[in-house]
Amino acid sequence: MRRARVMFYRTILVIVAAMAFWPGPIRGQEHHGSGGHDAIDKMRDRDLQPERILDVIKLRGGMKAGEAGASYGYFTFKMSRRVGNKGIVYANDIDKNALMQIEERCRAEKIVNIKTVLGAVEDPLFPEKDLDMVVVFDCLFEFSEPAGWMRNTRKYLKPGGQLVIVDPDPAKIGSTEHFLSRKQVIDYAAESGYEPVHVDDSFLKSHMIIILQPIKQ
Repeated sequence: MRRARVMFYRTILVIVAAMAFWPGPIRGQEHHGSGGHDAIDKMRDRDLQPERILDVIKLRGGMKAGEAGASYGYFTFKMSRRVGNKGIVYANDIDKNALMQIEERCRAEKIVNIKTVLGAVEDPLFPEKDLDMVVVFDCLFEFSEPAGWMRNTRKYLKPGGQLVIVDPDPAKIGSTEHFLSRKQVIDYAAESGYEPVHVDDSFLKSHMIIILQPIKQ
């Protein structure tokens, strides 16, 4: 499911490796451990500036949020720290093994504000329907039915809730082979009943941030 994302980061890591370090194992090849994703995570921390992304999307303490396509939890745990003990993050994926990795880390680090959710291809199946925010971080381009998924996700957002997309931007990286353009994402969103909220993502070299809110009926 995440071949395009892995290839995206693997390509970059090959360049980085020649200059600095060799990447650790990638998802689907070995179990996530102390060094399993360190190389990719360090690169993401540097290039994606996740804390600044959290500032831009205005994720705050006490919020109830969902993350779809959470994988091994790179962004999940950053969201968890931001919402704090009075908030909660529902980490969704269709991969049971990925969710098990998140659960294991939660047990090891005694993190109690993350709950895992096994979803379906077109529906994240979040257990609550009053989420402040649903985030798709670095994987919407892998969804086989993005418009249908967006449409089904609307029911999990409370009034005023938002859907946040952080994805590679072909206009910035010069590749359209695997990734959705900003226009495609916004077109899918319009088809699914959302309208975009303007946000400045110029600080990101390779990604875009698109914040969507359901259109009032």
